[in-house]
Amino acid sequence: MLNDLNKLIAVKSVMGEPEEGAPFGKGPRAALDAFLEIASGYGLKVKNENGYCGWAEIGEGKDMIGILGHLDVVPAGEGWSHNPYSLVCENGLLMGRGVADDKGPTVAALHALKQLKESGVKLKHRVRLIVGCNEENGSECIEYYREHCEIPVASFVPDADFPVINSEKGILHLTVTLPADEILRQNVKSLQAGMRPNIVPDLCTAEIPRGSKLYNAIASLGRDNSVFFSPEIAAIIVNGDMRIEDFSVHFFEDKLVLEARGVAGHAMAPEKGENAAIKAIKLLAGLEPTENSAALVCAVRNLNAPNPAHLLGIDASDEVSGNLTVNAGMMKLDNGVLSLTLDCRLPVCANHESTVKAIERKFAGGKVCVDRFSPNLYVPEDSKLVSALLDAYCETTGGERKCLYCGGGTYARELPNAVAFGPTFENLETNIHNIDESFPVELFEKLPRIYKAAILKLDEVM
Repeated sequence: MLNDLNKLIAVKSVMGEPEEGAPFGKGPRAALDAFLEIASGYGLKVKNENGYCGWAEIGEGKDMIGILGHLDVVPAGEGWSHNPYSLVCENGLLMGRGVADDKGPTVAALHALKQLKESGVKLKHRVRLIVGCNEENGSECIEYYREHCEIPVASFVPDADFPVINSEKGILHLTVTLPADEILRQNVKSLQAGMRPNIVPDLCTAEIPRGSKLYNAIASLGRDNSVFFSPEIAAIIVNGDMRIEDFSVHFFEDKLVLEARGVAGHAMAPEKGENAAIKAIKLLAGLEPTENSAALVCAVRNLNAPNPAHLLGIDASDEVSGNLTVNAGMMKLDNGVLSLTLDCRLPVCANHESTVKAIERKFAGGKVCVDRFSPNLYVPEDSKLVSALLDAYCETTGGERKCLYCGGGTYARELPNAVAFGPTFENLETNIHNIDESFPVELFEKLPRIYKAAILKLDEVM
């Protein structure tokens, strides 16, 4: 099982430029090919669905039970202890990009199918492990599957937490564009943070042109990183609850480059990360308070919090899906125009249209464009699907019988009668979407047994 996982981890399956037969780029297609080769080698029936997704199947029944995993990953980022695209086992932990999200759980599900096939057990349903290549960037892969392929009667998705996730928040991505700003154009040549809306950005870089007021304000304090130990900078940082070591400045002939560093994390829990983009604009807005960019001030005023939902006037919470969260996942300055891409996770009680209107009011001088909206998912605890999965979990682990909600979006919302089921156990931190993503070896080796039990339970009741 670890050999199979190593083969998949080694593939840098980050979304790239589309090509013939590879709609999401070479990396995801290479991961799909590797997976199908592994599954075929175990005697499973396999098929590539035009590079969008693929599947591996056992059994002969008329109807089908589905398991949905994904092979694409978010970018690794900087600062890993080891090569993120090589499986490492250290101190009982498996480490590598995708080991928890979602190559590891997908391999575990594959081995559950392999073991069932080898056991000779007679199932009433076929069991199909569907693997997608675009989960991290919109799930077009499963949209393609839904339109062109057979739909399972019930499915589970090993891409969240145990015992069962029967409620997922709605996902709203939108871009706020603040209009051309002369002060910003004169003082900041470029600003860039974030690669995906669903990641808390851990680096923000700003280029300040030589001769600008902002350049002069920084240069007057020093010509090296001692600038960030000056009383002026320290006051801004302390008042903004930041650390001096989070910043560095580099002088060049025609500009200086300011770098702000944070801690990456998943957008569903932005408070667990530290947003480098927010740190950067707080510092820039504080350096020249007497004559500052309206765009920067507006961005700081509305986003200056680990979860700025309350600043945006969109606070909401309920018992079945938790609270509304906001992540400023991407920030870019182009020709004086500041664009902010927000990832909002909406509880059942929140209306996405009202949320957009509230954000429009906060950024009244700019433009708000909705990039993506995926509605909430909720499957009752007493449904056949959820009950069977809870039975399988409790009988194999002795764990508590309960349902959870999550802010992350899984493939479960893409198909009817589907929920997320593992692989993460309670209080386990796996650093998904962050550096040094990991999963305990001992728990990883338990996953096939749990997923086998789930398949057998679903085969009985569906």
